Amino acid sequence: MTSSVGIGIITHNRKDAVRVTIERVRRHTQEPGAVMVVADDGSSDGTAEMLCDMRVPVVTGVRMGVAWNKNRALFLLCQILQCESAILLEDDTCPSAPGWEQPWMQAVARWGHVNFAPPFYDEQFIVSGAGTPDDPLLSKIVTAQCSAFSATAIAYGGYYDSRFQGFGHEHVEHTRRLVRIGYGGTDRRVDGVEEVRWRMLRGDLEMQQVPSTVNAEELQRNWTLAQTLMATEGYRAPWQTDQEMRQFRDEIDGAMVDGPDRFLIRPRGRQPDSPPAVTRQGILARWFKRA
Repeated sequence: MTSSVGIGIITHNRKDAVRVTIERVRRHTQEPGAVMVVADDGSSDGTAEMLCDMRVPVVTGVRMGVAWNKNRALFLLCQILQCESAILLEDDTCPSAPGWEQPWMQAVARWGHVNFAPPFYDEQFIVSGAGTPDDPLLSKIVTAQCSAFSATAIAYGGYYDSRFQGFGHEHVEHTRRLVRIGYGGTDRRVDGVEEVRWRMLRGDLEMQQVPSTVNAEELQRNWTLAQTLMATEGYRAPWQTDQEMRQFRDEIDGAMVDGPDRFLIRPRGRQPDSPPAVTRQGILARWFKRA
């Protein structure tokens, strides 16, 4: 199965927020053949049952942290479903207009990788640009509410580093790695200091107001790791060890058990608001499978 675009929604214990985002993706995505998957990092708040009732395709497993969970969606979309471009949405970031995916696809086709510039970005962060596919913003900082990738950029730069645990800085390291090899921004040295500028879109997206839990120790550990890894080049697989690879493979195999067509946002022969069929037994079996 090959698709022009795949959309991955990343979630953990935000049942109400992810429901809204799923509904908006289904309502506003217009690209024929677009696919969608929710990557859930072992939620314990009833998300599994809700997604089953909504007939949403899921890739999941035990809680492993944001980097691993993003890799679940990104690998499935790029490697298994062979999407030409992949868009990752955090569960609190919603499409707000029909055809929202088109600028992201256009930007990816040109630049290989782009990120979202949220509304609070202003002149203190922005160097230049209009925030469009042809003229992205060049920003001094980068965030991860929405990120888009070409399959080619992922083929050369690889996936999020699974050594990042919990939340924090995994996206900075990954997108910096892509910029280093020519996707998603610019880098140069000015008076001996590295200057990185990230390509970003404004986009038709809205951010929900939801609680967020920040672990200061986790953030510091991940920042130290990021500082080390950003000094090195090299492709990263979604795993570090053979054991991690087997666990990851089991999670991907579990997501694919009902076949690829169920990932279609507009299933063949169905009306736009009619989701694909998937058995409750199948989705719950995948959800509660433990490596």
